[in-house]
Amino acid sequence: MPPMLFVLLGFLAVMLAGAFLLCLPISNTKNEWMSFTHSIFWATNGVCGTGLILSPTESYLSGFGQAVLFLLVQFGGLGFMTFATFIFLLIRKRITLKDRIAISEALGQDHIKGVVRLVRNIAIMTVVIELGGTLLLIPFFTYDNGAIGIWQAMFNSVSAFCNAGFDVMPTVFGSLCDYSSNPGVLIIISALSILGAFGFPVIDDIIKNRFHWRRYRLHTKIVLIMTAALMTLGTFFFLASEWNSAAFAGMNGGEKLLNSLFQSVMASSTAGFSSISQNAMSSAGKTFTCFLMFVGSSPCSTGGGIKTTTFAILVIMGVAGLRGKDEIIIRNRSISLKTGLRAVAVTLIAVIVLFIGVLIITATDPSVPTGYDLFEAITAFTTTGLSMGSAPIYSSGALYVLTVLMIIGRLGPLSIGMIFTKRDNSSLKFPSANLMIG
Repeated sequence: MPPMLFVLLGFLAVMLAGAFLLCLPISNTKNEWMSFTHSIFWATNGVCGTGLILSPTESYLSGFGQAVLFLLVQFGGLGFMTFATFIFLLIRKRITLKDRIAISEALGQDHIKGVVRLVRNIAIMTVVIELGGTLLLIPFFTYDNGAIGIWQAMFNSVSAFCNAGFDVMPTVFGSLCDYSSNPGVLIIISALSILGAFGFPVIDDIIKNRFHWRRYRLHTKIVLIMTAALMTLGTFFFLASEWNSAAFAGMNGGEKLLNSLFQSVMASSTAGFSSISQNAMSSAGKTFTCFLMFVGSSPCSTGGGIKTTTFAILVIMGVAGLRGKDEIIIRNRSISLKTGLRAVAVTLIAVIVLFIGVLIITATDPSVPTGYDLFEAITAFTTTGLSMGSAPIYSSGALYVLTVLMIIGRLGPLSIGMIFTKRDNSSLKFPSANLMIG
């Protein structure tokens, strides 16, 4: 069995188990059986870390249901092979060569050396970061909601670091809209989401080398530069596009800047929390949100999208092509043709999958505007969770399409493609040829 097929089957098994638990009457406040379609949709959202809800989590799911969703989010953030390996380490089970190969492919590593140590570090980093976020959020939520604020702080901390976007807040306007003027909550949630979007190898590299920029790996440097550039660009874009829109109605200048930063971080890290209404945003703001979600977070992270490194390679390849160069050079390093082809493949597959998904959703629910369909499809594929409110009114067919998009987006288009294609390991090389382009 191909390693990625094993990972896919593991995800599906956990998703089905979670769907069974969530469909039980004990899992919701109505004390009734949840439909199969809705339970699958909820479970897939949890495992894939999407947060595209059908009903408010706090008012619809019971304590038991919220606990099940919490575990699904945590499992999805770590990943199937990471979670399984961590369990093996706890019970002292021997990690075989086949296991190491599966772990390396699941984590996007090109080698198997040190993958078990990386998993151990991932588990430690996850606990430390999520616990730290919980302790920082407790004062804010307990002040507003009493003792239940401890659970809210824990749930939101895990959801933010796993870039899931679920919340259990009794807010009037949904998600964190009631905290749009609270810089403490928004900054803490943003910091957790950014750490989750960096990816575990980047965090590990930063911890090892502290703040010595020259010692960082090239991958770490690209991730840090691209993340900072996209989030900064998004902040000022939203500040300009939404300054007079209904999304920022009643806010002063400082609050507009804070919420512009939060919207940019949530879209680019694919976290999915929202402090403003997505429907109230301008058309330019919605379009740029789709762009940030499509690029997404970084490899081996808890977020989705085509990844920042993929976008960086595409940009550098485009510049190299315009300059007539035949090499991809990044900071005096040559990037292999295989890496460039993978970047193109990921982007092309993502565009094709999204096009087919939107086409099917539009045909299934023609009453919903196509713009809404596109937004929901992108937020599902990139496992973001920002929504314009179309999911609750979609038919079962559209919900299943969104479910498939979430699974493909969580595992990655390249990983899904590797399951159904045979990898070419031959050393045969063909003569090169020059073709006129453009």
